[in-house]
Amino acid sequence: MKANVQKLIGTAVLGLALWSISIPAWAGMKSLREVIISDRQASGTTAGARYSADSQQYIGCYMLGNSDFVTCSARDKTGKSFACYGDSKFKAVVKAITDFSQIYFYTSAPTDAVCSYLEIQNDSLYFR
Repeated sequence: MKANVQKLIGTAVLGLALWSISIPAWAGMKSLREVIISDRQASGTTAGARYSADSQQYIGCYMLGNSDFVTCSARDKTGKSFACYGDSKFKAVVKAITDFSQIYFYTSAPTDAVCSYLEIQNDSLYFR
């Protein structure tokens, strides 16, 4: 009887050990910030927008081919959109965008469509 109990406990421990190896360990802080839009600015993380509970959110910037023309756009969970465009001064910043980027951009005036500022923060904090 004692041998059977020990064998049962040993099998259970082995099973738990093997099962725990197959579980991925995701450690560290994370901040999947959703897209926020105000009068003349937008911010959010690419992962936060992608994995949001709604199907509305997006944020990003892109360049047209090899040109110096840059466009940044975003939409929040309510469907409110914001976009602006810029020139070559933002080209290197746009190339730095990854799937773990926080993006922040704004214009100088509410009716202006020219980006005044573009900031990209790449951090494991923003990675899903």
